[in-house]
Amino acid sequence: MKRRDFITNMMLAGGTLALGGCVSPKDKEFVPKQAEDGSEYITEPAKRVSILAKTDVLVVGGGPAGVAAAVAASRTGAETYLLERYNHLGGLWTGGLVLPLLSTHGLSQSGERVQVIHGVSGEMVDRLRAMNMAIDEVNPTIDPEAGKYVLDEMVSEAGVHVLYHTWAAGAIMDKRTIKGVYVESKSGRQAILAKVVIDCTGDGDVFKWAGEQFDVIKYAIGMNYRVGNADKVNRKAPGYVYQNIGSDTPIPGVSWYNVWGEVEQDALDVENLSRLQQKFRKDTWEHIQEVKKMPGYQDIYLLDTASQIGVRLSRILDGEYMLTLEDSMTYRNFDDAIGVSGAWTNLTYKDQRITPSKRPYWQIPYRSLVPKTIDNLLVAGRCFCYEKALMEDARIIGTCLVTGQGAGTAAALAVKSNELPRNIDIQKLRQSLVNQHVWFGA
Repeated sequence: MKRRDFITNMMLAGGTLALGGCVSPKDKEFVPKQAEDGSEYITEPAKRVSILAKTDVLVVGGGPAGVAAAVAASRTGAETYLLERYNHLGGLWTGGLVLPLLSTHGLSQSGERVQVIHGVSGEMVDRLRAMNMAIDEVNPTIDPEAGKYVLDEMVSEAGVHVLYHTWAAGAIMDKRTIKGVYVESKSGRQAILAKVVIDCTGDGDVFKWAGEQFDVIKYAIGMNYRVGNADKVNRKAPGYVYQNIGSDTPIPGVSWYNVWGEVEQDALDVENLSRLQQKFRKDTWEHIQEVKKMPGYQDIYLLDTASQIGVRLSRILDGEYMLTLEDSMTYRNFDDAIGVSGAWTNLTYKDQRITPSKRPYWQIPYRSLVPKTIDNLLVAGRCFCYEKALMEDARIIGTCLVTGQGAGTAAALAVKSNELPRNIDIQKLRQSLVNQHVWFGA
């Protein structure tokens, strides 16, 4: 190599390193600063952020709500991007091993327990049943890998652009209007611009960044797991004592176990999530090893632990309308209803214990998906607007699917009519949902 070329290459290398963030002689001294509350911080320098995509609708979060929203938006005619931080769709339903699609049924006003989950969610279950990968008529339990496959197929068929391994990292705002989100991935920091953004993060990350109001609920966090050879337990073994190793799944010999975990946990504290993650994995492994020592259980084994920790609640939107337990117990009819959900567990209403078989189905109004102040943003999934007394049914997978389909359809209609999502024609929204086989109750 010639001396001139060597020097040139060294200069280019040095420039590249400096641009990449290494300290150069011209950089100021690095000194952390102290905030008023005593915490330390640093200031991140401004930099150019490349635009990865411009689209009609951007759905942030590929859980049940996000998939339903993306499929509905794309089928309604909007170009749609779906952003997912993990390597699969389905969120806690698949990656979290929360395998039952809960709240599929509710009590009608005529006293019958009827199926209320239809539309995109009904299509998902129908596909899984056809594959023999869903069991039980009420609140069907699915196989997680089959679920991931079906959801991938549905978004692909709908023409959704899916980005895996990509984290949303901030909202792009123009006064009170959201214009898109910043994203982080192996490709670096980029931006996706959209006419309408749907927050399906489960934790309300996007509406928090955008400056919308919300409440925070601390709740139980766990981590589910599956057990193999569950069908090989020898109940006739001398000294046999029943041990709960979970419930049946579509795969013979494989059971799944729901871990309630620790109560009153902060799901927005990364150190707390890390502590729980490590603890649950250790506890699960050691528990199964102890069960294996029990008479009759020698052949079981830990098949897998959930790839997602079981966060049940965190942020709840303070939206245009807060859905109440009273609404859900009295068959309240909403002019802007986007679907119906059901019940899966006991709850207390007016000092009485109400079982799922006696729990009415309940409508979800579109207004509960609409933020009060931020324009071009909708919210679906467990963080839409409802009161705490309703959280057991509002946070669950069936409800997430209903709110997702409603939000996705509304977003597409807002784009097509060039209106703010809060101003769209509600009757057109409801008719579009009817055309998608969504049910509004008898």
